[in-house]
Amino acid sequence: MARRPAGIGERIGKSIARERAARGLTQEQLAEIIGVEQETVSRFERGATLPPLTRLIQLADYFEVPLESLLRASSSRVTDEASDIASMLSKLDGQNRDFVRRWVAEMCEKLAKRK
Repeated sequence: MARRPAGIGERIGKSIARERAARGLTQEQLAEIIGVEQETVSRFERGATLPPLTRLIQLADYFEVPLESLLRASSSRVTDEASDIASMLSKLDGQNRDFVRRWVAEMCEKLAKRK
C-alpha cells in the first residue's frame, strides 16, 4: 500500500518536533514554556492541528529560528530545501563547508547516475 504524501500540518509538526527534540525537551516541557496543554503540542507535532500564526511565531522565537524555517521545512520546493541547506552550511567554518560541498557534489553525481 502506497503511503500518501505528508500534508502541510504533518510537515510543520515534524519541524516543531525536530526543534523540540534538538533542545532535549519533552512535549510537556514545551507545552509549559508556550502556555498550552501537552496534548496541544502533541496535536501540533502529529499534524492533527495547525498551530495558529501567533503560536508559530512564539515557537520560532523560543527555538531562536526564523519563522520561515518552521514553514519552509513543510515545503518540498527545491529553492526552500536549498535555503535550508544554506542555513546549515552557514553554521560551519570554511573548511567544513568545503568538505560538505564536495561530499554533496559527489553524492549528487552518484545518485544522478542511478536514474
